Amino acid sequence: MSAKDENKQDKKDDYDVYSLLGKKFPCPYCKREHYLPIEMIENKKGAISMLPSLTEKVSKGKSILLLSDNITYAVAGEKVQTIFKDAGWQVEGIVLQPEGVKTVHAEDRYLPRILSAGKGKDIIFTIGAGSITDLGKYTGYKLDIPVVSFPTAPSMNAYTSGVAALIKSGLKVTLPVPPPKAVIIDTDIIFSAPLELMQAGFADSMAKCYANADWRLTSIIADGNFCPLPLKIVTVSEKRYLGKGKRLVQREESVISDLMDGLLRGGFAMVIAGTSSPASGGEHLLSHYLDMEACNREEEPFSYHGLQVGIGVVIVSKIYERLGTLNVTEVEKRLARHDEDDYREKISKAFPERFPTIWREFAKKIPVLKGLSTSLVRNWNEIKDKVLPMVFSQETVEGYLQDAGCPVHFSEIGVDDELTYRTIMNARYIRNKLTVLDIADELGVLEEIAGEFVKKGRAE
Repeated sequence: MSAKDENKQDKKDDYDVYSLLGKKFPCPYCKREHYLPIEMIENKKGAISMLPSLTEKVSKGKSILLLSDNITYAVAGEKVQTIFKDAGWQVEGIVLQPEGVKTVHAEDRYLPRILSAGKGKDIIFTIGAGSITDLGKYTGYKLDIPVVSFPTAPSMNAYTSGVAALIKSGLKVTLPVPPPKAVIIDTDIIFSAPLELMQAGFADSMAKCYANADWRLTSIIADGNFCPLPLKIVTVSEKRYLGKGKRLVQREESVISDLMDGLLRGGFAMVIAGTSSPASGGEHLLSHYLDMEACNREEEPFSYHGLQVGIGVVIVSKIYERLGTLNVTEVEKRLARHDEDDYREKISKAFPERFPTIWREFAKKIPVLKGLSTSLVRNWNEIKDKVLPMVFSQETVEGYLQDAGCPVHFSEIGVDDELTYRTIMNARYIRNKLTVLDIADELGVLEEIAGEFVKKGRAE
């Protein structure tokens, strides 16, 4: 679509994406058919009292598995269980307890128990935030059982997404799964969530423009499958809250509502695209790497997923700014000429205990990396014209995050200099997805950014 056509379409961007629930529809941008299989979003005060009647709409029967953890059970799980039992449902509840850490995380060690309890159920009902939701979605996928999500905080976009992020055998993986059939939100619960979880959702939402920039960058130099619609869907709501971080800290309900809407739309964007690309790019790989490091140490994650992602956004924004200073001649001169053995050596040093698994993932994008000498150079001006304007400046994104009380450097969440540097340099290897981290490393920019970011952390 030409820039002129996109400008015309911008006038139509504020359409009601919720009207597309459960429907297939032609895309006004890429002309492909999209599908949003989520059937119901209910978002209102006191929704908890309506759970049985709402859940009935997407369930074939009344045998239900309620999945929560020790924290979310106290917040809402116990009450939810009573409500379903009083309504005549056959209820089995699982309350996950943390093992060796303070909080439950989406790790494969919990799956055998959940899968066993889920067999024969009509519906899986998750009560919690990201970890519980992802464990429930994965269980629903494995058992072919629909899932209903009952969020307890506006902390990330897993509630409506078609992926589950799990730690399996010490490796953070993102697996395709069906999205929930329904998401039921009680605003009384969302408005009373811990502020840090709201801040995590705010920071996580900052990733969208960078993730889409990565997607469009990849599309230009490789597969050509970028669609503008997912970003436009989330931008509608982000405009209403990104500059209101201070009001979020004050727990202003209208800002929390807009944030929740933005997170729901982030999940919609991934489902519509059929990929996590509209919401997860290089900034998420940085967070995933830290999660793997914490898991390998058998320690708590350094921070909430969204807060880690927010710091990743700061790093990626710095990378995009640096790339914007390069012309075609500089790109051609800087571009590395790696062979497969070079990558093998780097990955074996970075991941000695998980080399086979990491290598299998990374090797899938080597053909694209080998072709950069042609594709990147040939398309560099288009990348600067179409991709770089999609992202915020580093100054802008830091301002948004700091207004909301979010960290902007890994040192603020207890990550030391060595791990900060290692995270920036090695996160690109853990996925087959091409991101700006790959491009920056191939151009020799990533090492420069890593060194500068470490120094910045020391100065603050």
